[in-house]
Amino acid sequence: MSITSSSRPFTQSLVAAAPEAPGVFALWHGGGIVYYGRTSTIRIALDEQLRARTLSAKRVTGCSWEVVADPEQRQGELLRDYAAAHHSLPLWNDPQRLPTD
Repeated sequence: MSITSSSRPFTQSLVAAAPEAPGVFALWHGGGIVYYGRTSTIRIALDEQLRARTLSAKRVTGCSWEVVADPEQRQGELLRDYAAAHHSLPLWNDPQRLPTD
């Protein structure tokens, strides 16, 4: 699965199948990426996001991930590439644009 070009439905069954490995993940809404995260365990991070988003009006419709040895470095690359293409950071990575409700 490409982290930047496709997502899968953000469901409990998909999260349960996510790898227990370090990596980066993307949360999608309305066909676009709204957040890039990094984690030491993809499955745990996605499970936490799924539970948090279930309680929020800000629904995530999809997710994608990459297993990588250096999640911090890869997240930085993804954020730089996104900013270069869109002239901004993904919505939830930008403190100026974070939802308040």
